[in-house]
Amino acid sequence: MRKVYRTRFGDNVVLDGISFDLHMGQRLGVLGRNGAGKSTMVRLISGAERPTAGRIERSMSVSWPLAFGGAFQPMLTGVDNVRFISRIYDQDFASNLAFVEDFSELGAYLKEPVRTYSSGMRARLAFAISMIIEFDCFLIDEIGAVGDARFHDRCNHELFGKRGDRAMVLISHDAGYVRDHCNRFALLHKGKLKLYDDFDVAYDEFREQIGLVARPVVDHGTTTNRGALIEVSQHRAHQDDRFRMLVQEGDWQRDARAWTEAERRYAEALAMYPYQRSYWVQHAHVAKENGHFARAEASYRTACALGEPLGDVYEHLAFVMMRQDVAPDDWPVRPYHKGPVHDQVPGRPDVGALARLLWQDGVLDDGEMVERLRRDTSCDAVMAAMLNDPRFDEAHRSWLETARMLGTAMADAMAEDAMPEPREDEVLADEHDVEWARAICALALPDLSATDNQALVDRIARDQAAWATLLAAGGFATWPLTQATLHQRLSPDAES
Repeated sequence: MRKVYRTRFGDNVVLDGISFDLHMGQRLGVLGRNGAGKSTMVRLISGAERPTAGRIERSMSVSWPLAFGGAFQPMLTGVDNVRFISRIYDQDFASNLAFVEDFSELGAYLKEPVRTYSSGMRARLAFAISMIIEFDCFLIDEIGAVGDARFHDRCNHELFGKRGDRAMVLISHDAGYVRDHCNRFALLHKGKLKLYDDFDVAYDEFREQIGLVARPVVDHGTTTNRGALIEVSQHRAHQDDRFRMLVQEGDWQRDARAWTEAERRYAEALAMYPYQRSYWVQHAHVAKENGHFARAEASYRTACALGEPLGDVYEHLAFVMMRQDVAPDDWPVRPYHKGPVHDQVPGRPDVGALARLLWQDGVLDDGEMVERLRRDTSCDAVMAAMLNDPRFDEAHRSWLETARMLGTAMADAMAEDAMPEPREDEVLADEHDVEWARAICALALPDLSATDNQALVDRIARDQAAWATLLAAGGFATWPLTQATLHQRLSPDAES
């Protein structure tokens, strides 16, 4: 089977030489990254689309893709759609309607036109109608995305409890869902389908295909200030198959109470997107269970500093502080607020980015990290304290000596002139270097244009002369505590 879409840019080959057999009782779970063609394959099997070449032989009745509302008549009501489907399949309308009313929980909306439904309501109706027809083969396309946990349980009972003897093709971004409900597995990659009998073998190859084993592709997107960095990170992270897989593995390990492994997976995911706020909460939860109370406190404080509601984490935060013999009221947590970057509440990503800039080492132990987040009420206060740390003197001794002799402006100009221009053919060293450069530029120069910001990020990520580069560009100029500390550090008698 082959599927090609004609576009103005040429042929887009989505599926190429796909072939497999499926028998009653076999539940095939298909893994693949975003855009691999999983949903296209399911639509072809259902008959909603036709293949470009090849044929699909069906010796059993096949459902439409569950949670797919494409077969509905949008001008008809939900009730009329149930009547229409019942007539096509020669089913009893009254009993079918009673089931759909109970299962979909749409209430009075069943008497409204389907065109007025939200996507979730259409998916509920589609699933309920799918269950009134006793198909031999069910096609399940991301049904886990529909409704709440209670509705998921009811769907799973109808499918895998009452109809566990049927054939199924199941696709989901949740590999755990595939693992738990399937007995055959496949990986769809670059238009080819490879079959497996063992989930772990399929999953290991999937990890390699999406870049958790191979070198990942670096995201060069532009984000010019800390607020935007936080918001964009939410979107970027959840669109990144590697991030989703790591947090999913963290969830598996958490559910198995393997706290160390869960903490490691969440930490790896957050190293990719350190401003992704929600998973700092999950990292804190498993660190707490692991007995790492200072680490958990730092992560809870970070989640709040990046925008998670304080009410959702306060009980856990108070617990880990009391386990350290610290009264929560003595060091109150400060939630995220908009405003100048220097005045915003710092989190672990901010402290780590500044430590790498000022000390050339972004790794702080748990005790020092949590102490910084308790005492320093703003990003500006964190940086001022770090400038007074002996590690800054060790990392930037040459710059300090030059600046004290010649003045900061001349020292910055000399440093800028001394830096090599980046070569066009030079490859960025590491995606973490890019992520750090993006973060430090968003902190230091939040009002820079997108073009200038991107050029600065690329330069810092390439040659690592970040401190001199940022000062020469006017970085941190509006940070009052930082500027006062620099002035004090560079006065003639500061060395003594």
